[in-house]
Amino acid sequence: MVSLRDRLLLLVLVAALPALMLVVYSNLEERRLDARNARVAALRLARIVARTHEELIDGAHRLLATLAQVPESRLGARCSARYAALLPSYVGYANIGVAGPDGAVDCSAVPLTASLNVADRSWFDRAVRTRGFAVGDHELEPGGRRAVLVTAFPLLYPSGGTQAVIFAALDLARLSQLVGAGGLPAGWTIAVSDEGGAILARYPDPGRWLGQRLPEAALVTAVLGEKDEGTAEVSDPDGTRRFHAFTPLSGAARRVYVSVTAPREAAVADANRILARNMTGLGVVTILALLAAWLGSSWLVVGRVTRLVAATERLRAGDLTARAEVTGADEIGDLAQAFDAMAARLEAVGAAEQEAKQALTERVNTLVAQRTHEVDLLNQMSELLQACLLPEEAYAVIGQMLGQFFPEEAGALLVIGGGPPETVRAVAAWGAPTPATRQTFAIDECWALRRGRVYHVEDCATGLLCQHLEGPLPAAYLCVPLAAQGETLGVLHLAAGRLGAPKESGAEPRGISEARQRLAVTVAEQFALALANLRLRETLRTQSVRDPLTALFNRRYMEETLEREIRRAEREQRPLSVVMLDVDRFKNFNDSFGHEAGDAVLSALGGLLRGVCRAGDVACRYGGEEFILILPAAPLPDARRRADEMRGAIRELQVTHEGRPLGPVRCSMGVSAFPEHGSTVVNLLRAADAALYRAKREGRDQVVVAD
Repeated sequence: MVSLRDRLLLLVLVAALPALMLVVYSNLEERRLDARNARVAALRLARIVARTHEELIDGAHRLLATLAQVPESRLGARCSARYAALLPSYVGYANIGVAGPDGAVDCSAVPLTASLNVADRSWFDRAVRTRGFAVGDHELEPGGRRAVLVTAFPLLYPSGGTQAVIFAALDLARLSQLVGAGGLPAGWTIAVSDEGGAILARYPDPGRWLGQRLPEAALVTAVLGEKDEGTAEVSDPDGTRRFHAFTPLSGAARRVYVSVTAPREAAVADANRILARNMTGLGVVTILALLAAWLGSSWLVVGRVTRLVAATERLRAGDLTARAEVTGADEIGDLAQAFDAMAARLEAVGAAEQEAKQALTERVNTLVAQRTHEVDLLNQMSELLQACLLPEEAYAVIGQMLGQFFPEEAGALLVIGGGPPETVRAVAAWGAPTPATRQTFAIDECWALRRGRVYHVEDCATGLLCQHLEGPLPAAYLCVPLAAQGETLGVLHLAAGRLGAPKESGAEPRGISEARQRLAVTVAEQFALALANLRLRETLRTQSVRDPLTALFNRRYMEETLEREIRRAEREQRPLSVVMLDVDRFKNFNDSFGHEAGDAVLSALGGLLRGVCRAGDVACRYGGEEFILILPAAPLPDARRRADEMRGAIRELQVTHEGRPLGPVRCSMGVSAFPEHGSTVVNLLRAADAALYRAKREGRDQVVVAD
């Protein structure tokens, strides 16, 4: 017979049986849910790595595009030093550098032990070919120390050609470390591998696995062949079951993926522990334990975790000041402290990056403003030079503009011509103290004019100086030859500082920067072209109105000038005379000595007429051996007297050709005047011609005044 005690015990056992079944069922469900959550968490972590990878590539794009705007940091040792100082500010960057159009690396933040050419790299080829931002393939560095992803950005000439390629190498190890630094569950691993399964980065213990084949590579390849990402549960050769989550990394040409591995036992460990505890806590103890856990969880766990999750969400949204503010000596407290430390590090890195960006932005803005000012001045100078009609006007323009281009330097502009042969003379100067160059010197005294290229002396105390320097020497100077249309026209001299002058505390050494040198070359090129055009215009104008044999004005210029002088004489009520002269028996010179001898007579006669003309008189070759002299403000008696004087001078003219004297030169002359003989060009010339004809008819070598 069953006692009451036994029934109570049985009732307790029966009552405990549903609880037992519930505990077992709940444990199975919890194990399944924990396994599912572990797979989701692993896939989420893989996506975070992929997103971080994309953000690193976007950051590299922005950085390279920014560096491309700073021309001073693309050349030589200065470029390497600047990038070496900049590299520590960017977490995850293995190197920053510049390669020339031929692929030779000229600048590197990481010192190179040997010359390096990257022309065969995929990223260099894409950047040059596409003329835009390019991403290379994930690859191992020489020696297999680490895996990198190289991004590149081309620098283009205005004509479209490639000037250089700026590149940045991203360290893949830092990619997994940045994600893993936030806290990775025990036994979990993160790996980045290529399409062949070779491990490019791993966390933790990256060194031992770099370059080895990923154990689950075949599984990943099979799954990714059907979909973009996925998860799987497989057993290791030792029987350990693991969850695997994997997703591809975008940005590179070759396929690369990230895989996250978590042991199944670690994922369901909590469920196993709960099962063991619940099995031993059936009945009242179990109920009380569960009740205590329920009441205490809100105070000890849920509230603290909620604050930690809220801080995590703020940090994920970009608030780097987010902190968990959770205390305690347990795991949640440790996790909160680790989170706060990570957030503090990220805030410090963000602040440093912001400061670097601000400094870079200010520098770029300063350079842009300076270049804009220089371009405006160049445009203004170009417009003024194009409006100049004479070289002297161009000298005045350039003299006024040079002080605006180079306010901190002194200098002078010197041109060839206008003085002794093979010399240059100063036509403009600016700055204080007075430029240390002579106002006139021989061409061979300037190294720039000798060599036909820019000559720059950085330190006058040690450099080879031009011979035209005098007085107190500058600290540095620059000579830029003025050349245009294959002709050297002069030199632009630019001087900075004074040799031996004391330097102010903290001041940079006085010199001429590369940017100022390029500006000087641009100014010299524009002025040389304008001066060449002015001289060409003057030459063409002279050729259009001058007779090439006698250097006298031609018939067309004579007719225009005579018409103009007649109108002026009418307005001002003053006389005007015309003298027409013809060489007597000129045909004898051609017949006896040849046509070249006749040309020599005409040339000598032209020189004599240029010499005897007063200011305002116009001497012209009318045609053949006939000449016209226009004498403004000369009445008829004065014109008659001056014609006799010219005839006497011609009688004294001695002409030789090829060493032989050609004999005496005689001329007949006819004189007409306004208004006595007419008020038009035709009437005056007809009257002078008739008088000349009478002089010929009455015996030649005489002056006859028109009737």
